[in-house]
Amino acid sequence: MNWIKEQFSLMGRFLGGGFRRTLVMCAVGLALAAVAGFGIGVMLPQRAAQVLGDFMAQIQESGVISEEGALSVAGMLMNNWRAMLVSAAYGFVPFLFLPVISLVMNGLLLGLLAGLFQAEGTSLLVYAAGILPHGIFELPALLFSVACGVTLCVNMCRIVTGNPEKRPLLEMLEDLLRVMVLAVAPLTVAAAFVECYITPVIMGAVM
Repeated sequence: MNWIKEQFSLMGRFLGGGFRRTLVMCAVGLALAAVAGFGIGVMLPQRAAQVLGDFMAQIQESGVISEEGALSVAGMLMNNWRAMLVSAAYGFVPFLFLPVISLVMNGLLLGLLAGLFQAEGTSLLVYAAGILPHGIFELPALLFSVACGVTLCVNMCRIVTGNPEKRPLLEMLEDLLRVMVLAVAPLTVAAAFVECYITPVIMGAVM
């Protein structure tokens, strides 16, 4: 128990440093991408519908939806966890800041869906009912994982260029692993259960 408390304490100290600024920047980037996606969805609804249709096809192929047509908690969890790990792991590639791509794509998809609802005259209350219940958990998990990737990428750049502000890679990975295990993992579990069991109920109540 003391070891677990120590890990949370170490994570708290890490989150209170430069990581917090990175997290805020990622949140701003996600919001800007969502606004851009909303504009595209409103102005180009047919194109937005095509993009969202392709995205839903990928979701169905990922095993998230069971043979009975219902959302699978295990499939949803594995899909989300895999996406979060990939977002963070992209940070091993220096200079390119690949984790930002995941952030922008998710923001654009969120905005596209809202813009499409607006263009078709569908109440945004329906949109909120479908996104917010599990998004309360999933979006922070996304932000944490992308921020981990960006932080790792910055450190990799410093290592490659010999910047004296670099941190030992193993030390950095320990801090990032704590964030992924103690913050991202529980959030993705909660998001999967809410999306499978609570979001459909709320959607049914508002439609």
